[in-house]
Amino acid sequence: MPQISPQDLERWRNPDWRTRLTAWWEGYDLSRLPRRPSRPGLRNQAGRPQPGPLDAIGTTSHPATSVAPATPDPALPAGNPELDRLALMQLDRHGEPVWSPARSEGAQLLWGQDMTGPEEAAWMIDSVRSFGLNPAKSVLDLSAGLGGTARALVESCDTWVTGLEPSPLLAKLAMDRSKALGLSKKAPIAHYDPEHFNQAGSFDLVMADRIVHRVRDKDLFLDGLGECVKPKGGVALFDYVIDGTPGSWDSWNGWREQEPMEVYPWTATRMADELTQRNLDLRITEDLTQLHRRHIIDRVRKLADTLAAAVPPAPVLAALKRELALWWARLQVLGSGLRFVRYVAMKPA
Repeated sequence: MPQISPQDLERWRNPDWRTRLTAWWEGYDLSRLPRRPSRPGLRNQAGRPQPGPLDAIGTTSHPATSVAPATPDPALPAGNPELDRLALMQLDRHGEPVWSPARSEGAQLLWGQDMTGPEEAAWMIDSVRSFGLNPAKSVLDLSAGLGGTARALVESCDTWVTGLEPSPLLAKLAMDRSKALGLSKKAPIAHYDPEHFNQAGSFDLVMADRIVHRVRDKDLFLDGLGECVKPKGGVALFDYVIDGTPGSWDSWNGWREQEPMEVYPWTATRMADELTQRNLDLRITEDLTQLHRRHIIDRVRKLADTLAAAVPPAPVLAALKRELALWWARLQVLGSGLRFVRYVAMKPA
């Protein structure tokens, strides 16, 4: 547990649940602090204090610890058999679904509706604005997630976006959302396996966010990616790359263990060289590590306000805690052995 200064001690005394969430994220165990008598609060029918949203998440001395078990709410509707089947199609190293319906809901509480990562759709649109997307152009998104970025590109640029997503569950949820919004033709989302990537068709822009470092056979993946790009088309990759020796091997190993699947990051130089070898004119190699960290931390700080509006079921809160633990582990190595880099390349005519 980090050392708490006398000035901080008063800040953490008798906190409300928003403060407890902040303390949990920053690694403080408030249960070890002496408490002053608190003001009378809400009580349930049995006369006991009414727990706040964070009580379902729990207080821990470090966000990267295992998820506290959550008791299923008997009032919740029965699970969707089709979604449960899709979730079981992709299991992590511990035999658990990489994505579950509860995790998809928890991720959206953290990152925003239809998002599964810290880079907001508006930011992604700005990052590819130089490609001049319009109704005559097409985009291939190799990290579609829940389809938030794909649909935002359609609405902002009136372009055509084909989304591919490694998770069968997320692909199904994303396509259902596109259908509900009347965008099934302009923003279709389908499942694919990056390890056997063989996409037919050609596109004016191929983009991928945090996909390449998860692929074991990167040569096959990048070959397929290059073949998808039209002459004069472009590539926009956002990914994690190795940056020298880790500042802490404990943090590095902790990050790799916390990742649901094995990761295989290249160095920044290796990534750049491999793109160049595929007849792509590399225009931009931009280190976005600090911006990426800020995006993550800002969304976590906004989470308390999100939970204040409505308290989700216990399974969603448990999944949210798992999501926070994963991103905490990533933060420990970002800028200390791992970087987040944007690569922009063009295919010659």
